[in-house]
Amino acid sequence: MKKITSILFFVFFSLVTVAQQGSDFSLDKVINTPPNPPKLVNDYAHILTADQNQALERKLYQFDDTTTNQVTVVIIPRLGGKDIADVANELGRKWGVGNKKSNNGVILLVSIEDRKLNISPGYGLEKSLPDLTCQQIIDNIIVPQFKGNDYYSGISQGTDAIIQATKGEFKAPENYNKRGGNASGLGKIIFIIILIVAFLAISGRGGGGGSYMSRGGAVPFILGSLLGGGLGRGGGFGGGGGGSGGGGFGGFGGGGFGGGGSSGSW
Repeated sequence: MKKITSILFFVFFSLVTVAQQGSDFSLDKVINTPPNPPKLVNDYAHILTADQNQALERKLYQFDDTTTNQVTVVIIPRLGGKDIADVANELGRKWGVGNKKSNNGVILLVSIEDRKLNISPGYGLEKSLPDLTCQQIIDNIIVPQFKGNDYYSGISQGTDAIIQATKGEFKAPENYNKRGGNASGLGKIIFIIILIVAFLAISGRGGGGGSYMSRGGAVPFILGSLLGGGLGRGGGFGGGGGGSGGGGFGGFGGGGFGGGGSSGSW
């Protein structure tokens, strides 16, 4: 009976401790307070063991040490209603992830309770990690592991794929289908063609008078709006400050994030 009571007490104490850790979490505080000493693996949800955390930190530190590219993992309990892509970019900017000169940082953000994740590259790595590549890594590598509650494997294999992508070595599986991506792009092209035909027809019937917009000037105007806005990405974030140096990983110094990357869920 004593043994059973002890076990029940231990379980109860563990649950209370976890609940307390979760209730004390403040996303705004995390965003505005870079880790000190600076770390590349920041587990605010406490889902990784000490060994797993150290293994990831060691791998990402070695990558940073040899290339200056900084892959930073941030695991949080919840988003509190915020958009995960916005949070990832804000973390990258406020923490100054990446090299100041190259802005070559990447944020892998995981929100456990929301079951969402995001990969956001800094300006300097957007060519190596375009949106499609980030989505492929999420869909094919990370999410399958997360669905089995194997967070460590998902994060470890996901960061491996991110590292490969920065070296031009990542290839998506042949059977990969980007969710809605091709259909969405084709739909936009068809929509643009229809607009061009419609405006040419209208301007052809309208004669020589009228304003710039009514004489067909609306076509390039709308095309420019679509290509610059609807098909592109929004405004970016400027550079951020650096972190203080510590043992091992030397800290952050970049922070240029432009809103690229992709999100997913499991």
